[in-house]
Amino acid sequence: MKIVFFGAGNMASAIFTGMIEKGIVKADDIYITSKTNRVAAMEFKESLGVNVSYDDAELCADADYIVLASKPQNFKDVAKRIRPYLEEKTKLISVMAGIQILTIQEELGKGNSVARIMPNTNAMVQYSVNGIAFSDGFDNKDELIDLMASFGKNVVVGEDGMDNITAATGSGPAFLYYIYEQYAKSLEELGFSKEDAEQLTRNLVIGTGKTLSERPESFEKLRTDITSKAGTTEAGLNTLSEFKLREMITDTLGSARDRSKKLSER
Repeated sequence: MKIVFFGAGNMASAIFTGMIEKGIVKADDIYITSKTNRVAAMEFKESLGVNVSYDDAELCADADYIVLASKPQNFKDVAKRIRPYLEEKTKLISVMAGIQILTIQEELGKGNSVARIMPNTNAMVQYSVNGIAFSDGFDNKDELIDLMASFGKNVVVGEDGMDNITAATGSGPAFLYYIYEQYAKSLEELGFSKEDAEQLTRNLVIGTGKTLSERPESFEKLRTDITSKAGTTEAGLNTLSEFKLREMITDTLGSARDRSKKLSER
């Protein structure tokens, strides 16, 4: 199998690193090219053993998958590089937010099968949640699903669901980081040092995540199990419930979804 990555940024590297480390794909089967990130590309060549090339004919020759991992605004330039050498058998995998399947097919003009995927940055630790949308006629979908399982859990949706996936899981880590950031700052206001506040918050998040990974109960059940009647946790939760937290989160996700839709209109 030959997989070519046009782009070597955080998301692309998280994907091919996960594939290699899980033994799904051999490093020698991975080709990367990045004219804007040449230093990083060479570092991946040295550390992982992947191939680096800027010969577009060589890159596209006999490729099973080409992963479009450039910035969306650079897609037309990448398409110009690929178009003359794109083979009929090659499937295109887009990690570009807001670029629709039809746009990719029209820009390349070859009618190749396309899948849009939306991982998140947790792919770097093989814990991404990946949205996948397939073009009509995309055969052997299970092969791509298995490849993506090397760096996270997969959710297959119609393309009209990709904006929601982008908001919910693509942007999700940043929203959670912001909440953790505010939690740490609140600990500082209680009197903890900045260093202690950040370490306490990190350990709290990691420990809670570990609990979630081992206990299948609902979030509500996990919460009520540790909330004693008239205790300190109940007192804090009573105050927290006075704020419209769910509405705030819904609005946050809605803004991210709407921005994703706007990008698709370009």
